[in-house]
Amino acid sequence: MRTYITRILNLLLWLTLCFLAGTGFLLAFRLPPGSRGGAGLQALGLGRHGWGDLHTWSSYAFLALLLLHLVMHWRWIWKVASQRRFLLVGAGVGAGVMLLLWLTFLPVSARTDDAAGGGRHGRSAWASQSP
Repeated sequence: MRTYITRILNLLLWLTLCFLAGTGFLLAFRLPPGSRGGAGLQALGLGRHGWGDLHTWSSYAFLALLLLHLVMHWRWIWKVASQRRFLLVGAGVGAGVMLLLWLTFLPVSARTDDAAGGGRHGRSAWASQSP
C-alpha cells in the first residue's frame, strides 16, 4: 500500500511541477507584464492575473505535496544524514531554509517611473534601456 501511495504522490508532484513550469513560461513569454492592455491577451479565457492565481495556488499544492513526500521518506533522509554526510545534508537544508527566509522577508518598495521602465510595459529589467 505504501508503494502505491508513493507512486501516486510522485505522479502528483510531477504533474504539479509541470503545471508550475508551464504557467510560469506562459506568464513570462506569452502573457508578459503589460499584456492586459491593448489587445487584452488571454489564454483559455484567462488573463495574466487569472493565470497568476492558478500559478500561485499550484505552488502551494506543490509545497504541501513536497512536505508529505519528505515525511514519507524521512527514514531514508535520516539514514543518508547519519552516514557521515550530515554536514552536506545540513548545509543543503540550511541553504534552502536561508533562501526561503531571505525571499520571504525581502524588503519591498513602491516602483517609481524610472524603476518601472518609464512606462514601457512588457520589457524586462534585463532589456536594453535604449529608446
